[in-house]
Amino acid sequence: MSHQKHGNGEYTVGWICAITTEYVAAQAFFDEKHDRPEYVHPHDNNDYTLGRIGPHNIVAAVLPDGEYGVSSAAAVARDMLHSFPNIRIGLMVGIGGGAPTLQHDIRLGDIVVAAPRDGKGGVFQYDFGKTIQDRSFQSTGFLNKSPPVLLTAVSGLKAQYESDGHQLDKTIDMILEQKPRLKRKYKRPDLDSDRLYSSGWIHPVDNEAICAEACGDEPSKLVPRSARTQDDDDLSVHYGTVASANQLMKDALLRDKLAKERGVLCFEMEAAGLMNHFPCLVIRGICDYSDTHKNKEWQGYAAMAAAAYAKDLLCRIPPNKVEAEKKVNDVLSDLQETVKANHNIARQQLEIQREMGKQKLSEKQNECLQLFRLTKSTEDATYEWYKDRVEDRVEGTCMWFLEHKHFQDWLKQESGPLLVSADPGCGKSVLAKHLIDCVLPQSATICYFFFKDQDQNTVRQALCALLHQIFSQKPYLIQHAMQQFEKDGSGLINSSRSLWAILGDAVKDPRVGPVIIVLDALDECAELEFENLMRNVEGQFRSNQPGYGKLKYLLTSRPYEQILCEFRSLLDAFPRIRIPGEEESERISQEVNHVIQFRVDRLAKEKALSDIVKNHLASQLLQITHRTYLWVYLIMDYLKTDDFKKTPKGVQLKFETLPKSINEAYERILDKSKERSVVRKALGIILAAGRPLTLSEMNIAIEMDDTIQAIHDLDLEEENNFRLRLRSWCGLFVSVYHGKIYFMHQTAREFLLANLPPSTAVPTELQWHRSITIQEAHSMLARLCVQYIDLCDTSTSVRGGPTLEASRSVDRQAFLDYSASFWGLHFREACIGDNDTAIASRALSISDPSSTTYSVWSKIYWDAEYGYDPGLATTLVVASYFGHSGVVKLLLDEGTDPNAQGGEYGNAL
Repeated sequence: MSHQKHGNGEYTVGWICAITTEYVAAQAFFDEKHDRPEYVHPHDNNDYTLGRIGPHNIVAAVLPDGEYGVSSAAAVARDMLHSFPNIRIGLMVGIGGGAPTLQHDIRLGDIVVAAPRDGKGGVFQYDFGKTIQDRSFQSTGFLNKSPPVLLTAVSGLKAQYESDGHQLDKTIDMILEQKPRLKRKYKRPDLDSDRLYSSGWIHPVDNEAICAEACGDEPSKLVPRSARTQDDDDLSVHYGTVASANQLMKDALLRDKLAKERGVLCFEMEAAGLMNHFPCLVIRGICDYSDTHKNKEWQGYAAMAAAAYAKDLLCRIPPNKVEAEKKVNDVLSDLQETVKANHNIARQQLEIQREMGKQKLSEKQNECLQLFRLTKSTEDATYEWYKDRVEDRVEGTCMWFLEHKHFQDWLKQESGPLLVSADPGCGKSVLAKHLIDCVLPQSATICYFFFKDQDQNTVRQALCALLHQIFSQKPYLIQHAMQQFEKDGSGLINSSRSLWAILGDAVKDPRVGPVIIVLDALDECAELEFENLMRNVEGQFRSNQPGYGKLKYLLTSRPYEQILCEFRSLLDAFPRIRIPGEEESERISQEVNHVIQFRVDRLAKEKALSDIVKNHLASQLLQITHRTYLWVYLIMDYLKTDDFKKTPKGVQLKFETLPKSINEAYERILDKSKERSVVRKALGIILAAGRPLTLSEMNIAIEMDDTIQAIHDLDLEEENNFRLRLRSWCGLFVSVYHGKIYFMHQTAREFLLANLPPSTAVPTELQWHRSITIQEAHSMLARLCVQYIDLCDTSTSVRGGPTLEASRSVDRQAFLDYSASFWGLHFREACIGDNDTAIASRALSISDPSSTTYSVWSKIYWDAEYGYDPGLATTLVVASYFGHSGVVKLLLDEGTDPNAQGGEYGNAL
């Protein structure tokens, strides 16, 4: 690099860095360095490096050491423009925190370029406001776009990278070879240090160790991400919104919220001080994930990556295009006011940071918070997942509720419950999701739980989810859980009474402010748990209960009498407690029309339908009388996968064959399969399962029959292949989420279930509707579980070390946990008597505490149920404990002594 003298007026590009690391990286990419300026403005406090990149003369400056934020950046820009009056465009180049989502797989070392979206500038300014502990923030809005000359170059470079790939990583390596002293700090770190922690996992307070030591790398704490392939660039460039504030983003939950609601890809602290008064492009290398797990190890490489991109960009811009831009000084009229305003914001943010310091969680408190998550690994479904899997509202729907006077009145109330009832398939869960995400006031603490039959259906699960959300949003409230946590440890989450008490104390805390709890699908709450739920909710609103003055509940349910009657005791205090959606069927039906039009438009694009055909299809669908959201979903999937003639007559012929109700649609889905006996077995298993089975478990259960004599006789296919076969058997009727198998909707379960007395068999010639009794389904599962446990006793490697199977993706022992945990339940509910000798004798064998078969399943069961083995002494005691009357009768007929003593329970009685 040569050193030359140039007048200040010859520099047209301003390059601003926030920290020294970014400044060093910028200089490393100069093609030529110039001498330092001979003159700067008397009040200019900046340090400058001058040079050339491609055809452009660059002036680079860095913020004063230790100063960050929008006001500091604005001050540096002001001084630069005083000393270099001919600057036409600017670059803000450096590091930032990423906001990875499913749509944007952002990794450490990647680059984010601020680019306009939907007509809005690429930089979004916000600040946290004075209620930071409430996780509220104030949006200042989107700032001015970057100059067109820069955005045009971004588009050109994007196309070049997409076509030919980029050489950014190679360029960085070349620079480091030329400057070996930079290698230690600026080279790419080992990829193992790129860890994305789950949003709820917080770095322990007062622990300065790096995350690998302080937080570990257990899979349960990390978001699973596959390695980038050879077809991917090691370093990816992302284009979109950059969020800028005067405070470092260190909150993964707020990060995720802004990423979802505002499309934010990156967080930083300087751009908002520049955009409206210093025409520039913001380029950020990702050095951390905007959470508590800050990662200085990646700062050097991230700064190099951003600088490398900036150089590529400048080399695409002809000098005459820069000269054609206005001087920045010409648009500088109110920068001084901005600096002053931002200084005021900075002072406010300092106060906020002091407040935040008071509410950091200790390691013990963080352990307590994570306990309420109820997840053992990243494979487990979370309460957020159950909400997020619900479809988004289509524009123009849910208005029957949003405009209802009862809802508007409830919004204005300080406290009280509101029940929304509606028939199946009418969009109650879509409504609940929309209220949480878009409607309910963000000034309140909003927490939610979506009940799901057989899986997420207990009051304990609901309370843990609510407490996790409240404590995540307002960390200081976790003090209300600590005394009980110190006493019970991990057992705390097993006591509904303790959890209700903690929730009550938290919402009565005078600092908490308004709290809104949304509970969706009360009808899917376990029947024995529902009374406990309603008794406690009602108790919170009794007139003699102080402290619940700012608590609200919003509840959704089907209009079942046993649920509605629970609310009648609250009618006097809250006369407008209920909005009956079933009485709004005409309005809801009109809103379903919006969804039909929306889905038909989408189908028309996918199948290239003409406007005439599209309109004819929509008009036919709109004639169906009993339209629901669920019916539309099923019909549109049917049309999407079916091939029909794309003419009005072809549509008419297809329409005449379409199912006109949900039950007809379900019948049609299941009739497609030629494997009727296998489908019936799979559906029966899902119907009675104590919890949703995984694909591996179902794979084994389907394969089991009387011909299987040993575990290794099971002819199992790999999981992905089994998933495809399951879909070919059952179609849309079942869904697979997180590797677990569910009915697609609660109505699918009700469609199958035969409401018959236990002694009545269902004729096999009947069609699918109401074709399986719950007793038959339990009997099927009881036989499978008992047979499997029996087979495991003959296996020499049950729950032992690696076997030949370990090298393959098929796990023949995957069904053991389920069988051990639920065989007793299924056997009891199947009402298997002593006359069914084959299964009864097998149950007798595995109930004998002295047998090896008993040891196969008992430890798994007792550890999950109590955490210890109560030591049941005899087969009769075991059978009595589980309520297996057929086995008890067999034993008594054989002369077993009912008074024999032993174990925690004494005798069988």
